[in-house]
Amino acid sequence: MENSIFNWKKQEIENQAKQKLSSLGKQEIEAAAKKYKKMEIIFLSVTIFYCIAIILTMSILWSLPEESVPNEVAIFMIVISIAGIIASIIGIYKIFKKPMIELALLQIKSEVRKSIAKLPTQQVVEKNTNKDFVATKAINILSNGLKNANKLLIDNDHKLFVYQNGDHISKAYGFTDLINYEVYENGQSKVKGRAGAALIGGAFFGLTGLIVGSSMGRQISKECTQLKLIMRINDINQPQIVITYVDNVGWNKNKFSYGMMKENIQEVCSALEYILNAKTLEQSMLDSQSKQSIENKQDQSLKKKLQELKELLNDGLITQDEFEQKKKQILNL
Repeated sequence: MENSIFNWKKQEIENQAKQKLSSLGKQEIEAAAKKYKKMEIIFLSVTIFYCIAIILTMSILWSLPEESVPNEVAIFMIVISIAGIIASIIGIYKIFKKPMIELALLQIKSEVRKSIAKLPTQQVVEKNTNKDFVATKAINILSNGLKNANKLLIDNDHKLFVYQNGDHISKAYGFTDLINYEVYENGQSKVKGRAGAALIGGAFFGLTGLIVGSSMGRQISKECTQLKLIMRINDINQPQIVITYVDNVGWNKNKFSYGMMKENIQEVCSALEYILNAKTLEQSMLDSQSKQSIENKQDQSLKKKLQELKELLNDGLITQDEFEQKKKQILNL
């Protein structure tokens, strides 16, 4: 995705690394190259020793009675370990063949990558989107019942929101960019929300007094194999953001973790409802301002016409009766 934080990070790392490399002297470049070479050789050497240990272990187990370890497993592990040794030796050979300037650049990229990874989310979003962004609310997404790096970040002050999916962050969308959202479970629509409309399917959360969605009347499954929340966005490049909670995994609905995921979805939906309501209020304000602007223009137009009519009377170009008659026409009296 063009606006993803992954692409921004990749380009930023490349730019900063090249800029830093160009400012280094010969001795500094040599030091950076040696540091990278040393770390890579240590890593690959450890990999070789690890693979040798696996080969020796598998060979010993292979010689033991058959029930200790299946022959197929031992052979597979030995083959993989031999491949790992060969790949590591080739890697060491390539490191010694690389020019010093390339090794130095790789070391600098590694350092820049670490520094960028430490940036707070709001700074990353600002650099990625060129917009001021201060997260006033952050909702962690529970995928498969577990807390992960996925978040819905909302900046209420600037009326913006972003979705963080691991290292990927969507562009910063305005509240007015959210068209609607929908929750699907096992392929069925459970909850719908859109600007200016009542929430449909609130019973999914166990609430009362809300309209029940189209899933009512169908056989209720005791197992959840798919659970997703889709946000539809006014963006041709990314018309929707999909938040996946469960996908192709059987999840018992009586489990505590399933209830936690539903509560998490409810929290996200509440935030999206807030965004949609703010969008409706903003649109109402714009409509009111537009109406007021039209009325002001009409008032100014009437005032101008009356002034012109008064000037005609003062100049003696029309009579008092004509003035009164024209005035009534202008004012629709």
